[in-house]
Amino acid sequence: MGQYRQLLVLLTEVDAHSAALRRALALAHVSGASVHVLGLFEPTEEHLLREERLNEADIKRQYERYRARLESLVEHHRGSGITLTVDSLNADDIRSTAIDYISELQPDMLLKDSENASALARLFGTPLDCALMRSVKVITHFVPRDAVTLPRRILVCVDTAFSETPALQEHFNRGLIRAAQALALQCDAPLHLVSAYNLAGVFAADMHVTQAWIDEMRAALQEPFEALADAEGVAPERRHFMEGGPVQVIREQVAALDIDALVMGVVQPKGLDKLLGDTTERIVSHPPCSVLAVHPDVAEQWEP
Repeated sequence: MGQYRQLLVLLTEVDAHSAALRRALALAHVSGASVHVLGLFEPTEEHLLREERLNEADIKRQYERYRARLESLVEHHRGSGITLTVDSLNADDIRSTAIDYISELQPDMLLKDSENASALARLFGTPLDCALMRSVKVITHFVPRDAVTLPRRILVCVDTAFSETPALQEHFNRGLIRAAQALALQCDAPLHLVSAYNLAGVFAADMHVTQAWIDEMRAALQEPFEALADAEGVAPERRHFMEGGPVQVIREQVAALDIDALVMGVVQPKGLDKLLGDTTERIVSHPPCSVLAVHPDVAEQWEP
């Protein structure tokens, strides 16, 4: 038995080519976990465009067809030695109902197919992927359509910059690494560690800064990163302390290291700046690979 006991796959469409379902089944094979598939039903757009209101009988007929297709999809994967169950939701407020369902079930991991969302969409609304990250206290695993079956290389992203609560920050970072190690263990994948720093503001403030001073500041910023890597046993050749904005650095390292899965922390948004700028939400909205978003409450309780 591995690190995971129950995996929940959230399907917004009945898709035989769902990357999230494929990933969940592969993880279940290597970990011994059970897989529960939850389908979210919403009336089809073609009916909603009619002038007349969609009546209850129409919705019921659509829902029954949806359930039958979902059952057929799950049935196709039975008999492979995996405990596989299925359920579906039909509610007026499908998003809130789904979040309540997940919160009550408390799976070890929630898997969902990735959906791209623009900055404008995040400004004027909350995409489902972002809502799930913020609201459910489980690991949320977003899988793009072209993802490999199991990750071959994993990159965990930490923030070791100055914090007003260094002990909490260190605890959160270590929780992220241990969540990444759990996935790496199941997939037999090497684990890389990355953190970004930025000295651009220092240069702008003082044009007479010497190279020696820059090197000294960089070394001071890198010290807690190296201490964290040492404590969690990350090999020196798999540590990447890079200059630049975090989103840019992460995307560059995904490409340079041929990463299949990112592990990142969820920061609870507070105000417009967080809504627009949170690194994890920006990555998830246009993912370069699979992304595991780890809620702070999960990181706090994670045991190696």
